[in-house]
Amino acid sequence: MSSTISRILLHPLLLLAVIITAIFTGIQSPETAKQFAPIGGYYISLLKMIILPYLFVTITSGVARMASDPSAKQYIKRIVLIYPAAMVLSASVALACTFILPPGGTVDGTVMEALGGIVSGSENGASATDVEITLSGSDAKATDDPAISLLDRFIPENIFAALSSGDSLKTVIFCIVFGAALARSSGSGTGALLGFFSVVQHACTQVIRWLNLLLPFALFAMLAAQVASVGVGPLLSLGRFIEVQALSGAVLLTIAVLVISYRARISPLAALGQLGDTIIMAVSTRSSLSCIPIAVREMTENLRFAPKGVDLVLPLGITLCRVATVSYLLIGTVFIAQVYGVEIDARGYATIFIASIAAGLAASGATGAMAVMLISLVAEPMKLPVEAAIVLFIAVDPVIDVVRTLVLVYGNCALASLIVPRPVADGHQAALSPATAQAAK
Repeated sequence: MSSTISRILLHPLLLLAVIITAIFTGIQSPETAKQFAPIGGYYISLLKMIILPYLFVTITSGVARMASDPSAKQYIKRIVLIYPAAMVLSASVALACTFILPPGGTVDGTVMEALGGIVSGSENGASATDVEITLSGSDAKATDDPAISLLDRFIPENIFAALSSGDSLKTVIFCIVFGAALARSSGSGTGALLGFFSVVQHACTQVIRWLNLLLPFALFAMLAAQVASVGVGPLLSLGRFIEVQALSGAVLLTIAVLVISYRARISPLAALGQLGDTIIMAVSTRSSLSCIPIAVREMTENLRFAPKGVDLVLPLGITLCRVATVSYLLIGTVFIAQVYGVEIDARGYATIFIASIAAGLAASGATGAMAVMLISLVAEPMKLPVEAAIVLFIAVDPVIDVVRTLVLVYGNCALASLIVPRPVADGHQAALSPATAQAAK
């Protein structure tokens, strides 16, 4: 009964009807649509409530089991090689897209007016200072030492504070260290603890499945409120910028589909269909962390990749390998330069290319507006003014974030398929001996 209800509520045609209705409501009745915003917020909060416990038990047990497995070195070597290569590929695709379709190449006075209008508050009645105060955390630590600032992003001084604040990067770092320590421990207590983690993981997955039943209602609330809030003005002024982001995302998604198709030995359409729930969750929630449990389930149950590897590699990749953010930052920086008439030579493009990858590494765990703010790290070496552009980027981020989240989640599914040994015909990869698993790669 519950599976039938789930299939009905998550059917693509029903979700398409929900999307169309939400957009129509947001345009025709913006004041009414804005009243639905809290519903979408509650849904995201419910998802986040269960995601960090899921990450904690999944990554910790995955590291512990992998570190105690003599054949685990293959994962470490592949992660070290594949993650940087993926970020370089993402930056290369984005750079090529800016040559094919210059994001600021057709700019007239409309964009400049929108830039000035939003900063002065004509679009939303708030000043740029107000927006900056909203985006800045009250407990943010200021430091003049970039090395110390970088370490602050990685090292958790209090794991419980990191969990309560939703800091996924610090949580992942702690889980890796704690899991490695568990692998060095011996005795029945370690096995019992890992067994407990497995039970918690399955319970979290079940809660996610229950929350999926609310997806159509939450999707309508979130999308209608976003359309009502953003309107069409900023979207029109940044039309070419959005087009280039979509083009880059489409190319990266195509590559990811082909990779999964090759590794799983299925057709490209099947590669999309077998991860259908993951795609729907990414598009509807725009929360990459919320997609992890469903992506892990579909990678292991539908595509038959080894759970022992996927449980670790996929959450780790979504947190650390921010391929979509790299593409976003590079295109955004080129857009700013073209809007302000700054000529970019070969050295300038090389600087933007390298800085985008570096900022992508710094973006580990950053989402939403914080990911947008990181564009200043790429623009500063080029001496580009970013204040006005950042505010405008944030205004249209609900649209672009859909592409960014989908590329991040599906792209890391493809990376996981490259790192984890490919499934064999009977679908029992996890039960294979190391020699047989080696032959299946």
